[in-house]
Parts: sequence; structure tokens; C-alpha cells
Amino acid sequence: MNSTRATLAIARRNMSQNWIVGVALRMALGFAGAFVVTPNSNPSVAYGLAIVYAAASGSELRVRDLMYFAAPLYGRQLARAHALTALAAAFAAPAAYFATAAARGTPWSWTSIVVTFLACAVAALVGLSASLRAGNPAVVYSLAAVAAGLAVLSLFLLGVPLYGSLALALVLGFIALRAFGETLARYDPIE
Repeated sequence: MNSTRATLAIARRNMSQNWIVGVALRMALGFAGAFVVTPNSNPSVAYGLAIVYAAASGSELRVRDLMYFAAPLYGRQLARAHALTALAAAFAAPAAYFATAAARGTPWSWTSIVVTFLACAVAALVGLSASLRAGNPAVVYSLAAVAAGLAVLSLFLLGVPLYGSLALALVLGFIALRAFGETLARYDPIE
């Protein structure tokens, strides 16, 4: 089996019934949020909720499933598969929010939409490291995920052009995914 097929098979397996319920709940919250939060009211609420949902999407995966470690897979394949699943869940709330807002005629700039998705992607990728931990370390990684998403978003809110947020998102996302893959390669689920 080639690495792409293995990655997609793992991602499909991660998309269990609980994952689908979580995505549906995020979409419902995004839909409801579009009726409450507008760009004229308090857009930081929408940004903040999207980032928190995204950070949670990375940490809720069942990465410690022993089946993964019995298969002839590599840390990078597992990391990519879990990242795909986490990103799909992370994008559910903002996609539903912005789609509903657009259908209602609420004006959002395309740059704010792009930056929101970038911030959610970074939060989800950093949040993946929380899935390998329990207790206080998991909380620290979850808070780091929220902080990373807010860092990407804050550049935009401070008036930095879009490429600044994009550059920070690429750097943080690459480091998070690389660190998660290396941790998976060394991870021993029996300990």
C-alpha cells in the first residue's frame, strides 16, 4: 500500500460516528453564530470561537489507538492522516458561519475569511499534540493551540497584510505537524 492510500485510509477510519457528530455540532454552532455575531457587532467573538473549536478538533482524535502502532506505518503517515481529520473538523464551524453569513447578506471581507481559516488550521495542528498527552500536559498543548491560532489572527487584526498571517501560519503549522510526526514515530503506547 502506498503512503497516500495509507494516509487516506487512516483519515477515513478517524472519521467515526463520534467525529461526524462533533462536526455536525460545530456546523450547527457556526450556523447559529451567524445569526448572533455580525462584523458590526463583535467579530472577535466569531474568531475566538472558531479557534477554540479548531484547537479542540486536534486534541479529540483517538491517536493512542493500539491498532496504529501494530501496523507497518510511519509517524509521518499517521501525522498527515490525523491532520487531515483535524483540519476537516476545524473548518466545519467557520465554513458554516461564513456560508450562513453570506446567505444572509452579511458582508465579510475575503481576507478576514482566509485569516480565520488559517488561524483554525494552525490551532488544529498544534492541538494534535494534546491528543498524545493526558492531564496538565494536554491542557498546556490545548492552550498553546488556542494561542497559536490567536497569534495568526492577531497579526491580521493589528493591520499586518495577509501575507504576514500566511507566513506565520505556514511556519507554525509546519513546526506543529513535524513535531507531531516525530512524536508519533517515537511514541510507545504501552508506557
